[in-house]
Amino acid sequence: MTVPAGWQCDALTRRLRIWQRIDGHKATSDDLLLAWLAAREAPAALRALDLGTGKGTVALLLTQLLPTVHVLGVEAFPESHALALRNIEENGVSDRFEARLGDLRDGDVLAGCGPFDLVTGAPPFMPLGSGVLPRDPQRAAGRFEVRGGVEAYVQTGAARLARSPSARLAILMDGAGGARAVRAFASQALAVHRVVAVAPRPDRQPTYRIVVGGWPDEGATASPAVQESLSMRDAVGDGWSAEYLAVRRALDLP
Repeated sequence: MTVPAGWQCDALTRRLRIWQRIDGHKATSDDLLLAWLAAREAPAALRALDLGTGKGTVALLLTQLLPTVHVLGVEAFPESHALALRNIEENGVSDRFEARLGDLRDGDVLAGCGPFDLVTGAPPFMPLGSGVLPRDPQRAAGRFEVRGGVEAYVQTGAARLARSPSARLAILMDGAGGARAVRAFASQALAVHRVVAVAPRPDRQPTYRIVVGGWPDEGATASPAVQESLSMRDAVGDGWSAEYLAVRRALDLP
């Protein structure tokens, strides 16, 4: 099998391999944490939608964490979509992970798809004009809101989320973007159930915030969102924290 120039294959977990660009956007802790929390919050999900799936990192992890789930990934950047297709083939999950090329804001890309028990997404969080756009188009699309930000992700996710009390939408934002994500959920009449702040160490500001919600129970009194924190390193920064080691074990990381 011919390997395109600039691609490399790495270990994602002990069971999964991932093709990614040598100089492009790599699989990182944000993908791992989003997949882990989404699977924890929707353990019975059978149909999942991964918005902005990129090379398929979160979708691949979901196939490992949820053995009966089928994932549909939507990706607008052609080379990232090509990587996703290669990763599906590499890991033998063509019966459980489908990657479609298209803009998540375009309803046609999801034509014929029924509701999903779980929707995930890690939208870019930098508005155009708020910084220097990377020359690499894949990096630019992963960081800047070239095709919309969290509001577009939540709008599409809400439109496709099953009207079930157990259905969940999980969105990962940068550490400063939690309130914006919560507002996006509210704009679609979704209830926020949990917000997880992920920091590099206990004494540092969060690097990510993961917001999880779903449709509110009719007639039930709304409960405040659970606020949870997770530190990746221990207090002195010499090793992984106990809670992040548990995440790594759940993901079967090498």
